[in-house]
This record gives sequence, structure tokens and C-alpha cells, in this order.
Amino acid sequence: MTEKTIGIFLVSSGMDETQWPELSGTELQYGDHTWELTGTVDVGNTGTMLAVEAKQVDDVRQPKAVLRFALDGDAPSLNPGNLGSHFDSLEQAGGTQYLVVKKAARTYRYELHGFEYE
Repeated sequence: MTEKTIGIFLVSSGMDETQWPELSGTELQYGDHTWELTGTVDVGNTGTMLAVEAKQVDDVRQPKAVLRFALDGDAPSLNPGNLGSHFDSLEQAGGTQYLVVKKAARTYRYELHGFEYE
């Protein structure tokens, strides 16, 4: 397994990729740009980080990027071995974007921390 640090994130090649079709086509504003999510999500080994593929739709070139969402501190996280498709919504509180995931009796709120162009 290879790892590299990107900003505040330690990115590992051991992430689990999944498709969340209900996330595909969803747009959000971040970093003075509009992003359209593709529905492809990589979940970190411990479930505390989500890497969501997106394209920048306010640029004619539509560059691709990965938006990085993370849980705060010791909040419970998704089980990478039992992902399923549980996207619920995108929320904005002040200037902060959240990706909300709901499973059974638990709700997870992942905060958008940054992005990296591909």
C-alpha cells in the first residue's frame, strides 16, 4: 500500500471505491467554483474520509478534481467493508459544505476540507 500526504489528508491506495448514483449530477459551490459530483466515491480505510470525484462546471475546460470530505475528530464513521449507497444530501452551514450519509439509525456528516485537481 502506498501513501502520500495531500494538504491535511493522508491518502492511501487502500481506499474502497463505490458508486453512489444518487450523488451523480449534484452540484455544490466551493472555492469560488461550481462542482458537479460524478457519483464515484473512495472511502478511506477507517471510513473517516471520503474522496468524491467531481468536475468544475463553471470552466469551459471542465477540469476534474477530487473533493475531500472528512469527519470531525472521533465521530463514528462508515464501515468501509459494508458501504452500500447511502448518500442523503449536501448541506451548507455558513461557508462550510457537508456531505450527509444516512445508514439505519445513524447519520454521518462529512465536512468538505479541500480539493485536488487530477
